[in-house]
Amino acid sequence: MDIIGIKKKVDTTISDPLVRNEARRYSLRTRLAFLPDHIIGKSWFFRLLTLVYYYCYVYFHAFEIVGMEKIDPNQGCLFYARHSTHNGEILGTIVTMYHMTGRVLRSLIHRYLTPFFPILRLMGAVPGEPKSATSLLKSGFWVAVVPGGADEGMIGHENAYKVCWPKKRKGFAHIAVQAQVPMVPLFLANVDEMRWNPILWLWNLLELGRLFSYIRELDIPVLKPFILLLSSTVWFLVTFIQIPIPAKLTLYVGDPVQYDMSKDSIDDIVERARNDLQSLINRHQPYGKSYSNAVKQRIQCLTKYWNEKLSQGKSHKQ
Repeated sequence: MDIIGIKKKVDTTISDPLVRNEARRYSLRTRLAFLPDHIIGKSWFFRLLTLVYYYCYVYFHAFEIVGMEKIDPNQGCLFYARHSTHNGEILGTIVTMYHMTGRVLRSLIHRYLTPFFPILRLMGAVPGEPKSATSLLKSGFWVAVVPGGADEGMIGHENAYKVCWPKKRKGFAHIAVQAQVPMVPLFLANVDEMRWNPILWLWNLLELGRLFSYIRELDIPVLKPFILLLSSTVWFLVTFIQIPIPAKLTLYVGDPVQYDMSKDSIDDIVERARNDLQSLINRHQPYGKSYSNAVKQRIQCLTKYWNEKLSQGKSHKQ
């Protein structure tokens, strides 16, 4: 394989000289994330994801975005969100958001997952490393991170809309401050109701999520790392079993986190970011996890759509 030729082709595709120079600091795999949004959006992999996710999100879930006017499209931005219990919304949200905004979210994925899913780099995903993430933000790209990771996704359905970040997860705040970009919370309403997993349902019924949270809080040196690795591996594999539920999906864009580095520490910023995300969730999902409410909202959207169609038909006849 002509690696040098591929690098030259990638460099040529990056028209902005400043972005091109920043991209040259990294390997070819990471350099792909610096490609322009429309180039990634036209790639065969992104078009495949569009067929798999986009139409399902638009027609099955009535996906919409609220609050995107708060974001400067010409500035880098770090979006952060809560991890769902089923892990099934990430790719679909990235693809649909691109078709609605023209911007591709560069997702920061766990560095242990990258070797097993290298194809995700074709959609701009990179390992969650501070150096490359900061470069992407400084280059004007939109970057997305889920600070809670799998730890947050495994705490049980009873905590489905509770922000539960491990204490050590502070890197996302560091890179936002270093890149001097806004740090904005995202919340996908009814995200946990959009998929039903019988095994995870049984997990919750047996209260294994509570047990996992209890073991994590004990912080036993040998036992905790082993339990985390085993449970996260099993949970990740199980999440591929998904039964779609016609839940209404709305992506809410929160206000940028306010902070002053002359007064606030990183811990202060992380806590403020957590509170802002939790407030956004509480405001738009006050009833917590409820399949009936999620489906009811979807039916209301469908009813509204057909009522508008009927009204338009009557007006044309008149």
